[in-house]
Amino acid sequence: MEIRQIINLSIAILILLYTGFCWVKQGVHAKGKGWVTRDFAPKTFWFCIIFYVVIAIGLISSSFLMVR
Repeated sequence: MEIRQIINLSIAILILLYTGFCWVKQGVHAKGKGWVTRDFAPKTFWFCIIFYVVIAIGLISSSFLMVR
């Protein structure tokens, strides 16, 4: 396993951990507003959760599907 793959996987795991934290606490950090709850900003919450998961899946898949 190359160093690039290890870095991608570790970043993806950190992003998934933060996503889990946001899901458990039912809130996200929004620029200019600070921590906002799911009830206060539902669109921002869902956008961030989906965005974080997509980024993490992209990092994981790119580390395994690297073309040389």
